[in-house]
Amino acid sequence: MNRLPARFFPTLCGVCLLLLGSTQTLAADEQIVIEDLTPAQLRAEIKKIETEYYRVFNASIEDKKLAIICYDTVPTGSHRKIETCEPQFAIDKRAENANDSRFGNNILYSQQSMNRDLALEYEALTAALTSLAAQSEYFRELDGILGALRDELNNR
Repeated sequence: MNRLPARFFPTLCGVCLLLLGSTQTLAADEQIVIEDLTPAQLRAEIKKIETEYYRVFNASIEDKKLAIICYDTVPTGSHRKIETCEPQFAIDKRAENANDSRFGNNILYSQQSMNRDLALEYEALTAALTSLAAQSEYFRELDGILGALRDELNNR
């Protein structure tokens, strides 16, 4: 089982307490009520937990094609950046397809075609995530916290 630095546990424990109880007393005697967090604050907490979740996963895998990479994109017709996180194998496949299309060797894939062509890779990614969750209590806790924060945001 992988050991993680102790510096991550205070943040994790703070979020766990937020989720388990309606209030938490911080070192500065400040009370945080999860129901009082604004959607923006919830999204910020989700971002912090996602970053740690992907860091832990990426550090645990040997096949770097399974690594989850986050980057900013600007969707067509928008001027607003959004963060996109996807496995390295999907990034590589999209780049390969774009190059083939540019040189007339292939047409651009739709998202459904990409997903269909990468089904085996997505199965390997799922297996790696499941394996890490079985081995690491910390990773399971991150997953649970992430799910709870997302549920709270979605139920607003």
